[in-house]
Amino acid sequence: MERPVFIGVIGLTLSAGAALADNDYTNVRDPGSEPGHASILSSALGGSFSASGLDLSNGSITAVRNRDSGMYSGDQIWSAGSYNAKIVGNHGNYDSLFGYVNGNRGGSFQTLLDAEDVGSMASTTMDEDFRWAIKVDGFIFDHVYTSREHDNYGKDMMVSYSLFNAAGSMIGSMLFFEDKKHFSDKDFNDVAVLLSIVPTPQAAGLGALALLGGLSLTRRRNMAR
Repeated sequence: MERPVFIGVIGLTLSAGAALADNDYTNVRDPGSEPGHASILSSALGGSFSASGLDLSNGSITAVRNRDSGMYSGDQIWSAGSYNAKIVGNHGNYDSLFGYVNGNRGGSFQTLLDAEDVGSMASTTMDEDFRWAIKVDGFIFDHVYTSREHDNYGKDMMVSYSLFNAAGSMIGSMLFFEDKKHFSDKDFNDVAVLLSIVPTPQAAGLGALALLGGLSLTRRRNMAR
């Protein structure tokens, strides 16, 4: 199994067991009485997920934590392609929408799903690199927080995991957002989204995998970069 790490357009990989700097990963606090990442993954994918370092597994699916910052950040800019998205958790304090912002910087928020509607699903095809994002109802002003921490004035508002099956093939990703930038509890469970990759027609015969009603396909090019 390999941990996806990208810089620019050059794909680099590190062993999932390799020693990586702790400061490359945003600290996720204990959620207290609320569901944490293991609990949300268990509800979404079945089984009982438990931690092994920063990663989580139920014995058949392993969620490998992506780097959040540093030179080889793995989850701030995402590759063009077709994706299925499903809201699998919402434990935030504010009304939120889930969507994306096109490009590596700038751009406007595009809505895919109401994050309050747990279980809702949507599909989208991206023609260029992009950032996942949530739009939070701030009562007076709405706030858009993306997977790129520079957009959030240096605050990381999303942590993510790459999902692998028992054969070591990548089958999807999990996104966990924080919906409050200042005085946040930093448990990253306010909006949780399960992603799967939609196979192209040319690749459909190569062995697509079913993941919660959405097809996913192992690609040499990873979802996050």
